[in-house]
Amino acid sequence: MAGENGQRRRTLSSRASTDARGARPHAAGIDQVLTSREARQFLRIGRTKLHELTHRQVIPAYRIGTGRTSSLRYLRSDLLGWLVRQRV
Repeated sequence: MAGENGQRRRTLSSRASTDARGARPHAAGIDQVLTSREARQFLRIGRTKLHELTHRQVIPAYRIGTGRTSSLRYLRSDLLGWLVRQRV
């Protein structure tokens, strides 16, 4: 139960620190690290598309941890750079 309550508190506090678009404020000069969910929301793409772009190394990602419990993180500046290069 304590873990669930801790998770709930963390979720609520992270929601409180987002702006109207759901993005967290970005401090000047510091590159923001995004989870896969935050990266999908930022790019407005689905989970499968993000996985595909990451697997093909089109979008740079950083692995945190090892094995089955590892997760990916993305730098906001990398995603923004990729997005700008996609302009038609």
